Amino acid sequence: MSTAFKAQPHTIRFLGDQLVGYRDQQGEARLVQGRCAHRGCHLGGGWLEGGELVCPYHGWKYGADGVCNRIPALRPEESIPAGARISTYQLQEKYGLVWAWVPGESPVPTYAIEDIPELQGMHHHPKADIKYLFGGHFTRTIENGIDPVHAPFLHGKSVGQVSADADLTYPDFDVVNGDRIAKARFPVKVEKISGLVRFFLKGDADSIYKEFRFIYPNVTVPLNRFGSLAFASVMAHIPYSESETLVVATNWRNFLARTPLLCGWFDRETMKTGLKILTEDNGIVQDQFPRVVRYRGSNEVLIKSDGLVLEFRRVMRRFMEPPPH
Repeated sequence: MSTAFKAQPHTIRFLGDQLVGYRDQQGEARLVQGRCAHRGCHLGGGWLEGGELVCPYHGWKYGADGVCNRIPALRPEESIPAGARISTYQLQEKYGLVWAWVPGESPVPTYAIEDIPELQGMHHHPKADIKYLFGGHFTRTIENGIDPVHAPFLHGKSVGQVSADADLTYPDFDVVNGDRIAKARFPVKVEKISGLVRFFLKGDADSIYKEFRFIYPNVTVPLNRFGSLAFASVMAHIPYSESETLVVATNWRNFLARTPLLCGWFDRETMKTGLKILTEDNGIVQDQFPRVVRYRGSNEVLIKSDGLVLEFRRVMRRFMEPPPH
């Protein structure tokens, strides 16, 4: 999250590595490799001098470009070695998140961050933002995050309940897809919303729906609309390893922005409910098998209501699988 980047280095886990994030004197977010070029000391325990990162072991100092510009132990006649540098990442801040370009075939970004038109007219509420560590692979947490069917079964305590004779069939729906996105709209099958929030979230059948958007490679956006009221989350699924994923969510809505007491109350309700939902989800995700989603050749028996999951796998195949020879 953007709020995690401050004028103090902090550790960020990513794909088995430990990176270091901070803000320089101009307030720009920076992300660098986590190990000093000297003797492999972890830079997350360092500090900033003049907006530049200092290693806590021998005081080597690195500029925003990753180049070491000061080694206290060097004599005046010695030069800083050419290899005294650390890798840096290109960043962009958007939707309350810090987006990092991980160099693969291209060292610079080859596409822009996707727009999320559903957030138009909404305000970001940082006090409602949440993060949760899942015991599963990021492909599993993403598929869970775009699956509309499980809520009546798994989230009865946190979100709301359905009656025993409720119609849980899903009508046909269209999946909107693009180069790096897939989205679909679904009816809300929960009949009785839990908590005091139910007094705000009302509307007729045509104006109540849930929409899910997947943005390649690891972002999901669930949107809930109840008449004129709407709220959404921008959720980044950050892979720690094959068995751990950190999900961070920035929360947005188009109501209660100018009433401080009610705004604070709804922020707390959003955070509390969100953590309950993620905890319930984790109980399933951590035991799914195989641990990593297979983009093709899966032995799973998928049906029409899994249409958005199938589209997610199509997008991932396009970018993650090697091109045919």
